[in-house]
Order: sequence, then C-alpha cells, then structure tokens
Amino acid sequence: MTFNEECNVNPMQGTVFSRKPLYALTLLFCAGGTCGAAFAGTISGPGRTAQVLPGSPVETWAVSNYATLEVQGGSTREIFASSGGFVHLVGGTVNASTNPALPLLGAIRLTGGGGQGARALIERSQVTDSTGRALVMLLGAEDDVRRASITANASNITGRTDGAFIASGGLLRLDQGTLLTGQGGAGVYLTTGRVEVAGGSVVDGQGNGIVINDTTRIAAEQRGRTVVVDGSTVSGRTGAGILVTWTPGFEPVTTASITLANGASVTGGNGIAVQTDANTETDLAIDASDIVGDLVSNGGRLDVDMRNSATLTGRTQGVGAMAIGGGSTWNVTGDSDVASLALNAGAIAFQPSADGAHRTLRIAGPFSGSGGTVTLNTVLNGGGALENQLTDRLLIQGDVTTTGPTELVVVPTGSGAGTDLNKDGFVDAHEGISLVQVGGSSRADAFTLRGGYVAAGPYQYTLHAFGPGQADPAQSVLPSGDLNWDYRLGNNIVCEDGCDPVDPVAPTNPDPDHPNPDPDPNPDPGPGRDAVVPQVPSYLSAPAALLTYGDMMTDGLRQRLGDIRQGTSHDPVGGEVFARYLGGQLRYGSNRSFRDYGYDFDQQVNALQFGGSLIALDGDNGSFRAGWAADHGTTRVTPKAADGNSSAKYRANGVSGWVTWQHGDGFWVDGVINATRYRGDVGTDLRGAEVGRIRANGWTMSVEAGKPFALGNEWTVEPRFQLKHQSLNFRDFRDADGLDVRLGTAKQTSATMGGRISRTANPVFMPYASVDLTHTSNGDPSVDVSSEEWNAADRFRSGRVGNGYRVSAGAVSQLGKRVQIYGEANYRHAIGSYGLRGFAGNLGVRVTF
Repeated sequence: MTFNEECNVNPMQGTVFSRKPLYALTLLFCAGGTCGAAFAGTISGPGRTAQVLPGSPVETWAVSNYATLEVQGGSTREIFASSGGFVHLVGGTVNASTNPALPLLGAIRLTGGGGQGARALIERSQVTDSTGRALVMLLGAEDDVRRASITANASNITGRTDGAFIASGGLLRLDQGTLLTGQGGAGVYLTTGRVEVAGGSVVDGQGNGIVINDTTRIAAEQRGRTVVVDGSTVSGRTGAGILVTWTPGFEPVTTASITLANGASVTGGNGIAVQTDANTETDLAIDASDIVGDLVSNGGRLDVDMRNSATLTGRTQGVGAMAIGGGSTWNVTGDSDVASLALNAGAIAFQPSADGAHRTLRIAGPFSGSGGTVTLNTVLNGGGALENQLTDRLLIQGDVTTTGPTELVVVPTGSGAGTDLNKDGFVDAHEGISLVQVGGSSRADAFTLRGGYVAAGPYQYTLHAFGPGQADPAQSVLPSGDLNWDYRLGNNIVCEDGCDPVDPVAPTNPDPDHPNPDPDPNPDPGPGRDAVVPQVPSYLSAPAALLTYGDMMTDGLRQRLGDIRQGTSHDPVGGEVFARYLGGQLRYGSNRSFRDYGYDFDQQVNALQFGGSLIALDGDNGSFRAGWAADHGTTRVTPKAADGNSSAKYRANGVSGWVTWQHGDGFWVDGVINATRYRGDVGTDLRGAEVGRIRANGWTMSVEAGKPFALGNEWTVEPRFQLKHQSLNFRDFRDADGLDVRLGTAKQTSATMGGRISRTANPVFMPYASVDLTHTSNGDPSVDVSSEEWNAADRFRSGRVGNGYRVSAGAVSQLGKRVQIYGEANYRHAIGSYGLRGFAGNLGVRVTF
C-alpha cells in the first residue's frame, strides 16, 4: 500500500483516513493479515478498452489511467477504478463478496483525485456485494473533474452492509427507477460528497435510508455533504429515513444540505423522517413534496424551509428556524417545538387524535410572516379554568412580527356552552378558551378567526385579544410563564348600542373565613346577550318580510285596475288587460326586545304584475269581471343586527285569480286568490353569499268591498273594507354553518278600513287621496334553529307586522274609451311601538277591448 501522504487507520472500523487529499492508491491495503482479492483483469492507459460480454470469464477488474471497461451483458466480480478510469455497465452483473473486515472494499470501488476521478455508468444492471458494500467512492475532491462519480439508471444495487459508501466529494446519481438497498446498514452512507436520487428511484436501508456523517479528516474543498431527493423515495426500516450524525474525534461539526423535491418521500421505521444529532448543522428544504414523519434534532441545528405546496405530516423536536411558505402545510401530529417560525401564505394544521388529546406548538423565538393560517381542534365548552380548556395551542415565547393577521381556523367539537362564567355580560381575561399565547410583543389584530366566528349551534364564539395589563397571568401555559398577550375564544356578547369596555379587575384575596363564597343567585345580567350567527337575523326576519311582500301584491282593487267606472267594453263577453309596477322602501321595527332577539330590518320591493279579464260583462244594473294575473318581483331584506351583517334577496313568482262585481249604484265587491313561490338566498359579510337558501310557498285570499258616494261638484268619497288572510309554508333547510332551520308556517290575518276622496270632473285627470287603518293578528311564528353536530337547538320568535295607517295620493287618467293610466304614492307608519313605515308606489295601465 503506497500513499503520497501520511495516513491513519481507525482501529474501530479498519478504515483509512487521511489528513491531506489522497491522490494515488496503487494497491488495496491489508488489515489484520487479510488482503483484498487479486485483479485477474487489468486495463490501464488512455484509449485502452476492455469488454465483458455474455460468456466472458467472470473476473475481478482494475481500471486506471483513463482506460475503459465495458460490461455489456456479461458478469464480473469486483471492479476497481482509479485515475480517470471509466466503467460502463449495460445489462451487466457485478456479483462480489468483499471482505467485511475491510469496509472500504465494495463491489464497485472508485477513487478520485489526481488529474481526474474515476467514473461509472450503470444501466439496467445488477450490482451485488453479498458481504460488504455495493458501491464505494474514495479519495477525491468536490470539483466535477477530480471527484469520483457513479450514475445508475434503471438498475438494482444491493449491499450486505451499506448500499453505497461515498467519501472524498464523490457524486452518486440514481435515476430511472434504480433500487439501492443496504441490507444490514444504510442505503447510502455519505461522509463528504453529493447524492442525487431522481426519477422514481428508491434508497432503502435496514437502519437508515441515508446516513450523513463526516468521519474524515480531509481538505476543506472536500467537506460538502448534499442530498437531493427528487420525485423519489428514501426509507429507513428501523431508523430515521435520513440521519445526520457526528463521530467524536473528527470534524467539529457535520454540515449537510438536504432537498426533498417534486413528490419526494422520506420515511423512517421509527416514525422519524429526518433526524440530526449533536454537533451537526443541517439545512432541510421540502419543495413540492409530501413528507410523512417527524423532524427531530437532538442537539444539532436543523433549519427547515417548506415551499411550493409542500406538506409535512409529523411533529418537530429541537428544530431551529422553520419557514412555511408558498401554499405549504404542516400537519402537526404531536407536541412540537421550533426556535422560530415564519408563516408566509402557508398553513399549520393540528391533526385530531384518536384519543381526543390535544397538541401544543411552542415557538421559542419570533413568529413572523404574512397571510398564514393555523387550524386548531377545540372543544367548545365553558372554558375558564385551564384544566377545563381542551384545545390545541400555539405558544410563542418571542415577538409576533407578522404583517397582516394570521387566520385561525377552529375545528369545533363538544356541545357548546356559555363562557360568561360570572354573568356580567362581558368576556373577561379568565373566561373562554386560550388558543394563542405570546410572551413578547404583539398586537390585537395579529390573529383573527376565519369567517369571523365559530358556530356552536345558532350561537357565536369569537376571538378576544387581551394585551399587556389585561391578560390574566394565572392563565399562562408559556414555558417562561410570562404572558403578555392572550387570544381567547369565547361567546360573542353583543349590546344593543355597543358594549362599553370594562377595565380588568385585579383578583382579590378570598376571605379566610369564607374561601369559597356562594355565587350571587341573581347576578346582574349586564347590557349584553350572546350573539347568534349573523344569518339568523335574516331567518327570523323572513316571515314578516314575505308577508309584507304578499300584502303589497294583493293591495286592492283600485291599485290593481284603476277606476273601473271609467271605460266600458263594447263586446258582451269582452275583456281587458292591465300591467302595473309596484315598488317600496320600508323599515320594520320589531315587537320583540333586543335581549329577546328582536330585529328591525329594511326592505326594498320591486315587482311587475300583469293580467287580464277572462270575462267582462257590463249591464244596466252592474258589471261582472273575472280574470287572472301573474307577477314577478324581488325583495331585499337587510336586518339591523348587532350580531353581524346579513341580507336576504328573494325572488317571487305568483299567479292570481280574481272576480269583481259592481252594482249600478256603485257598490262593488272584489275577491282575489293568489299563490306565490319564494326563492331566497341569505348572505353575510363574514361567510359570503349563499349561506342559507330559504324556500317558501304562500297563498293569499282577499275580499274587499266599497261604495262611492257623491258629495257634489264632482267630488266623491268612497269608504272601503278589506279582509285578507295569508299563509306561508317554509321548507326546512340546512345552512353553511350546519344549522338546521325550521321556519314552519306563518299565518296572518289583516283587516283594513279606510276611505278615498276623489274628483272626477275631468276624466283625463282624476286625482284622489285616501287614508287606511290596518289591524293584523298572528304572523309571528316560532323559528327552530338546531345543530345535529352539536346536539343543540333553540327556538326563537319572529316579529309581528303590527298595526298601522297608510296615507295615499294618486290620479287616474282615462285616455279615450279604452286606455286608462293610474298610479299612486303612499306612506305607511306603524301604530304603536312596532310595525312598518316607509314609502311605496304603484303605476299601471289598463286597456279594454
């Protein structure tokens, strides 16, 4: 054995280590009296080539000095290449049994250094060492010329110990589905060099898939350790998928760079994907890959960068700086800790456990980034005492320096409960459930709830931030105990005119004679109440709003047909057609109190109705008409709710049948039956459009009578009376928050008495004015809102339409014998403390023929 420098032998491993680059190895070394095999085939010199074909002798080969060995379908024993030698296997077989006492031996051994390192290209071949390592690379440098390199495509490589051993800056490329197996050790053992696993290849080791350990004393240019797994698999059967470790007595630290890209998979039989030990420094990049397993650092530095929609499913231990960006997701499966965390458009999702246990992520330093989300599993209960808070948590020892809010997504379980333990109508710092705690600086809007709230049945849980001087130190679960900011989930308590903030009350020492005083049996409930989810006010407003729409569509004979005394049919069975537009802007005041979930609302109505008579008979003693009408309209309803903004837009389509009889003295009776189908969509500011879909069918029956009386000088007064009954049948539905809503049936009966005064001197312009008083009964059905998931239900009452008066002014214009135009504007107002007020209008045309 001759070297051009001083050498050391590791007595534990029988391995040669050099303090300077090794450039010439002329003979395999011997150890303990045992030597490597003799070379039966030797080829050396530039341009020299040897071929091993099917049927060629099975020999051990040495290739050096830029010579080439071609194994094309043939078989060999060991192959050793150095000094620019090139080994090319195509469909060949290498079957070796090297001495396991000499760990630097292998089925194919390459050395680097000198002018050029040895190279090997293995294609569709089988390489096996039944006692030692299959591939070994030694004595080189990291530059592309002097390093030894092996490329394996679509091949099967197996070592009895390690699959491959790479030192001195060697380069190993596995591609096209190559399988590299270490039956008794690692798939790859890397001291210095580069490993590339691509094209669906697999590295499998009985212990670890890949071990990175700097067990050399070599020049600085040979010290890099890089692993790239691209769309391929690395697995350790009993240990971690990738292990970065350190052996005492060699370099001060083992440094490594690991990239897992494009669908790479790394798994460990012990559940650890990547493990680093003390005195190691590792940069791990997870790029567009789905890694299942833990990341564990036992005293070394392990920094992690997730990007391009990467996924990590596992826990972390001792990890340093962690960055989650580019749509990447960390699925947390156990208690974890990192030194710092940057969340940039990435996600952290705590995974639910089979036993119901909850997890904690501890960040020892700063939390930074922008646009991230954190998903936590939380039991929605009364909270309060720490032992009663069952939730995943994010604990940040350092500062929160994020730009923009981090979104919290709460996956709720439990049955829901009131968190206002002292019943004072406010959320206090010791109430609710703590989701995020910060020991450093932060801000109130650093964290927000996705959708603004969590629905527990019909009620809201919202996020409440308690800052310096407000957070309760007794609620701290930070490792340091210093709680500066606390973000807590609790009932959303709303007040009619906004809840005034309450300064936190410092805890007082209990009376030693009464350490556990009885609670006040009648505590002051305070000005607030629990908020319902924002769409519930729209649900509760639906009956009154749709009854109002139906009332407008069957408002009266004069509004529908104008003045039936003007214009006659000249056909004994003649007819008429009409069309009219109706519009209104109304405001409703509820008869129910704020604490009883009463909601005012604004309503806008736009509708078009057209129809005609099927029968129109005029005689000396009276006339009879029977006809039809169809209508289409929309109404938008916007509740005034402290619980949150919502609105509902309804589309209505109706048909009517009507009959009108008028006596010769002017007395008339009008009857209408109407059926309407309503289709409504409820949206909220926090959840967007189509949170709930309301479907209802309504019918109305109206009977109206009146008689004009002449006052002289072409003035006429006409008293009238109308009795109307409406019924609305709502379809049950489930909304976007999983609430089952049952609006049931709403019925309303109304009686209207009024009078109209008009002047008919000029048929082209006949003005009139009217006043009506209306009394309504019923119309406030119960509304059941329940949640099967929460096993929770509550019953609310909608509001009544109430009593009111209406003042109208309008005109009728008879344009010839056949065409009449008519219209009016009116203002209505409630009588009493609740009901409707606002303006409405009607404009129509009727043509007789």
